[in-house]
Amino acid sequence: MGTLNPSFYWVWIFISGVGAGLASMVYSFQYLGLVSYFPLLLVLDCINQKTQYTWKQKIIYTILACWGVGSIGAAIANPWMIHSIHVFGHMPWAISVLITALVYGFEITLVLWVCFGFPMMFIKRLEGWDIPFRFCFFLLADPLYPRLFQWSFGGFTFTETLWIAQVADLVGDWGLGFYSIGFHFLLLLVWRQKIIHSSFNKPLALGFAGTYVFLLIAGIAYGGWRTTQLQASLTEGEPLNIAAIQPNFSLQQLASNPDLAYSKREMNIRALLYDSQQALEKFDHDSSIPKLLVWPESVYPFAYLRDLPERKRIQQFIKRHQTALLFTTIDWNDDPAGHQFYGTSLLIENDGTIQGRYDKIFLIPFGEYIPGGTVFPAYRQWLKKLIPNISEFKRGEVYTVFQLSESLSFSGTICFDVFSPAIIRNMVRNGAKLVINLSNLAWFGKTNATRQMEMMIRWKAIENRVPFLYLSNNGETMFINALGEKSGEQLELFEQGSLSETVLLQQHFSIYREYKEWLLAGIFLALLITTICAHRKGRIFS
Repeated sequence: MGTLNPSFYWVWIFISGVGAGLASMVYSFQYLGLVSYFPLLLVLDCINQKTQYTWKQKIIYTILACWGVGSIGAAIANPWMIHSIHVFGHMPWAISVLITALVYGFEITLVLWVCFGFPMMFIKRLEGWDIPFRFCFFLLADPLYPRLFQWSFGGFTFTETLWIAQVADLVGDWGLGFYSIGFHFLLLLVWRQKIIHSSFNKPLALGFAGTYVFLLIAGIAYGGWRTTQLQASLTEGEPLNIAAIQPNFSLQQLASNPDLAYSKREMNIRALLYDSQQALEKFDHDSSIPKLLVWPESVYPFAYLRDLPERKRIQQFIKRHQTALLFTTIDWNDDPAGHQFYGTSLLIENDGTIQGRYDKIFLIPFGEYIPGGTVFPAYRQWLKKLIPNISEFKRGEVYTVFQLSESLSFSGTICFDVFSPAIIRNMVRNGAKLVINLSNLAWFGKTNATRQMEMMIRWKAIENRVPFLYLSNNGETMFINALGEKSGEQLELFEQGSLSETVLLQQHFSIYREYKEWLLAGIFLALLITTICAHRKGRIFS
């Protein structure tokens, strides 16, 4: 198996890292996700078969191989993270790249090692049966392993493939890793036979390839059928007039280089209300359809629950225009150690009363909280001095669903909440018929941040079969239907404007949403059966 020259291992690692980075949403080479980790798998095979390596050395070398891929991929795939650290974290550009590559790259490293490297520690011989065992292990580890941003191997690869994408309401975007990583292991089988001329289990290889092709065809057929079925029902549901405001307020005052903030419009409540009035006037005044005005994250400059004069101003506005209002603000609890802050979305009814609140659950480390800060207070104080714009919030605990009426129910998630499958799934299971995401991505400039948010929202819409409104201070703002498709008009990046649309609120059935745990149990059973077969037929374990 040692057909790769060890001195070229890092060349293969570099190729794999570049492929993984290019397969992200930045460069539209997402189908590289079908092959980008293949060089890494080859290197892991070779490390595994080096008899002169001890068990500890194999662990170290596999982690280093995964770290190489993770660091290179992170630096290429995440210009939005580099931009934020550089412009608003006030770090030199080169240091920003290094932080992204090493810190976020290390998180990706752990994912790669757990999914690909860890099972190699138990394999003694690579005689064919190791591949179905490793593949089933990946299918179970990928959705269960915790990570900061809940990306998946299948999601990145098939984000623009309409029919295959619809399979996500059966298996989630995680389950589409069957097709992306499954193709990697098919290539590995071919490599072993054609290039290395190793012992080859032909029935096993044909069975693996046949299963892959059959399920690929079945997935495409299901996607076509599900698309046709849902398109016929997207015209049904309870109507709600939504006025979504994209004010494009600037963050220049917080940037190390104001020119890289891209917007010069100063935050102003008067301007926000003017934009809102213009958007609401697009609706028929005599319509009986309820109205909902929506503002994105961080554009309301006051603490609504604490500032009475400004609260009265907003109440007068919504009463005059007979509209409900969904927006974000901050709130806090008094504590002996100081204020405990919350990022909160509020729903105000058209009579000025507060219908409900949602406290943000997904907090960004070093942006909204300091990991380990309560355990190491000196480190916390040092970091707050180092990063002027760092904030500290308390995590919410309730998957809130707002209700304008018995049939008009929706949730108001905040920014990176959409990176968590559990948050969206629990909100929809609690009754949300529409999910609204209130974001402010001005921190990330003209990068791929909005495209990655759009990708995550598309997968959550398909997994839960519910429509979304994605609304950002600086764009892009759009409506996404239960098929994961954009619907209606769209506001572009750093464009000032609004969308006034009549949206039909309706949930559609999703097996994944309702029975995800059964799916994971089925994968665990497949792993158990494969492990037994691998041990009895291949004797591959140490």
